[in-house]
Amino acid sequence: MNPFLSGGLAQSIPLRRSAAPKVSLASRNHIESMDAGLSSVAGAQEVIKDILSRRSVTKLILGHNDLGDMGCEELFGFLSSDAGRKYKVAYISLNSNGIGNRGLLAISRYLRDNTTLKELFLQNNLFVGNPDVAMVFALAINASHLELLSLTTNPQLSDVFVARFFPLLDAPHLHELHLSVAGLSHQCAPHIVEYITSPRCQLQTLKANGNQLRIRAVRSIIRAARRANYTLLRLELFATGLNDPIRKSDDSSSEDDGETKGSIPSWEDSDKEIKRILSRNSTLKHIVEKEALYLLRYARPILLRPRHRDDKPMIPTSTPCSEFCSCAASASSLISAIGQPYSLPLSTSPSPPLARLFMNLPTEIQLHILSFFAPILSSVQRIRIFTFASSPSTLPTLLPCLSSSGGCIPDPASLQFSLGGPPPISPDPSSPLGIGIGGSVTLRKRTGGSVSACANGKCMGVGNSVLCRREAERSHWLMSVRCNAFELEDEPVREV
Repeated sequence: MNPFLSGGLAQSIPLRRSAAPKVSLASRNHIESMDAGLSSVAGAQEVIKDILSRRSVTKLILGHNDLGDMGCEELFGFLSSDAGRKYKVAYISLNSNGIGNRGLLAISRYLRDNTTLKELFLQNNLFVGNPDVAMVFALAINASHLELLSLTTNPQLSDVFVARFFPLLDAPHLHELHLSVAGLSHQCAPHIVEYITSPRCQLQTLKANGNQLRIRAVRSIIRAARRANYTLLRLELFATGLNDPIRKSDDSSSEDDGETKGSIPSWEDSDKEIKRILSRNSTLKHIVEKEALYLLRYARPILLRPRHRDDKPMIPTSTPCSEFCSCAASASSLISAIGQPYSLPLSTSPSPPLARLFMNLPTEIQLHILSFFAPILSSVQRIRIFTFASSPSTLPTLLPCLSSSGGCIPDPASLQFSLGGPPPISPDPSSPLGIGIGGSVTLRKRTGGSVSACANGKCMGVGNSVLCRREAERSHWLMSVRCNAFELEDEPVREV
């Protein structure tokens, strides 16, 4: 007999209940109905019913169903309505749903003026190349904030779609485009070349695998990326007919090829050249972003100054009556101060003489001096930063945001607890739980003074688990001033 069961001990032992399935907080906003048998209007209504039963929906994953055009029109008709617009959907996947051009037009109506949808996957559907549909779709993307678009495995799109789509595409937020196995041939190369070499292109990833572009078209795209594109960080042109037998049309070189006629580079050479181009773009992008932030740091306090300073002269304009007069000392002090260390006064008096002298310079000279902080930036990029730095409307609000949803998330592993001694960093006692207003975590050193969690790498964004708020704000600012890629300035033509 088991001694633990005697004496009524068995009645006092609580029974363990089976734990409920764990569901992450993030997945509660996701609707995943892949291969769920959703068909036509009835399937779309099931998805709509599921959306209405939730307070928030950020992802719609509906791949491998049979919604078709009618179901797509039903679903996006709801999402385009006032009741559907309140759901901030950022990710939609409709792969393998038998959607045609009618459904693509319904998606276009939803995309127009949509600032929440970031990623749209439409692989393996029944889209057909139609100039009118391509025009409506391109204009809808231009009016949206879409960042990723996948049209892979739609072989009926063909060159007809590309010939109308790329000339109209002007979407500064679109960073990734997938056109693999889209029925493209060498005839679409001029449209792709024209787009990736234009200022309208902000693509960082372009995939065109599995198309019959052939050697000449691929080489023209690579040459265009080498000469006039600095935004692409990933370019895939695999299985595009480079290993097929050479035709006479492929062997003929254009006037601007820059290659010896009859010499066709191998795929290995082309792949190495693509890697060199992408490495160049990545290096220049890092330098441009670093210099843009560096320039803003110094342009803000110099260009953004109170208006009352402009109402009176910065330095006296009178000249000394003689070299022996006491009024000449002020003029000679500027010359003697050159190259000498200068200490700022501790009083709250106006700006020191050297600073006032700089502020009294013409604006053009001030901007020219500031431009040496960011020599790699183009003149247009520096002007955008100067405009931002000199505008009072770009200053942060004095009252902090009371919502904590936009702050960073502290990493519990970074809180350096130790046994037998006090932790080196403790939460700020001035705020509950050490969390400052706005959602960020403020830590206080033992020696005094607070330090931001992000500044010490204590944010979970460092581990790529959650996007850091500061990094997101920096990326957004760099994109708004178009300093997220290198810009090549046209050299002025000199007359001989």
